[in-house]
Amino acid sequence: MKFTPSLSATALGLALLVSVSAQSSDPIKFELPQIGSSPATAPATTAPAAGQPAATPAAPAIKYTEAQMMEVYGFMLGDRLNLRPLEFTQAQVESIGRGLIMAVNGQQPNYDAQQIMPQLQELIQKKQQAFLLKVRNHNLSETAKFFTALKENTAVKELEGSNGLRYEVLKAGTGAVPKAGQVVTMHFTGGFINGQVFESTLRAPEGKTPEPVDVLIQQGALIDGMATALLKMPVGSKWRIYIPPHLAYGDDGMAQIGIPPAATLIFEIETFGVKDAPKEATEAKK
Repeated sequence: MKFTPSLSATALGLALLVSVSAQSSDPIKFELPQIGSSPATAPATTAPAAGQPAATPAAPAIKYTEAQMMEVYGFMLGDRLNLRPLEFTQAQVESIGRGLIMAVNGQQPNYDAQQIMPQLQELIQKKQQAFLLKVRNHNLSETAKFFTALKENTAVKELEGSNGLRYEVLKAGTGAVPKAGQVVTMHFTGGFINGQVFESTLRAPEGKTPEPVDVLIQQGALIDGMATALLKMPVGSKWRIYIPPHLAYGDDGMAQIGIPPAATLIFEIETFGVKDAPKEATEAKK
């Protein structure tokens, strides 16, 4: 029986997790993308001053063999598959290599596909679960350190009744305070405690101005931490909020959007207006 790719979608989500799994406890790196900032330009080159020796000419390009180039190509394929977090043994890596050679040569493994694929699925899932557990434990440890250090920042307060949400007022607003079921017009940027941004409304295609978005404050429409903060923010405010995992995506994270297990999230939010939600929007969420 011919083999066909049939590993579960959890394997596909693994690469999304790896890029954001190692979180640092330094919040200072978190910065908003600048609207309308100009791209960096290369510094102008100048001719050497009179009397100075000319620059040494560049060394001739190295000519690599075809075997060396194929070795690099193989590395690129392996690196793209992002298998290192699964911690395969050397023997397992060699077996993967033999399977790759068979695929390149158009050969089929001499095994019963219906019997071996469920076993392979189980093996990969166990390795994924071990990796995710390691990431979860690491992030829980980093979260504890991060929020302990955050207590030393007098500008950061715990939002009353929020069960651990902390916030910092960057600009005080004087408008209406939104209510559950209303729609808030806002800009936001979300990142991790290592400063990596995973989403921002301030990013826009080249040549276009970023536009604020309308967000419905209703259970299931937002993570708990975001909804809790919006219900306390007068329109016109700009806050930075620090959301612990239990108020974000929990211990499991959300691989589909690149959120690792037990991730603490940081959002900078600026609100511009509030209005009642269209009737059909509120009914659709019930």
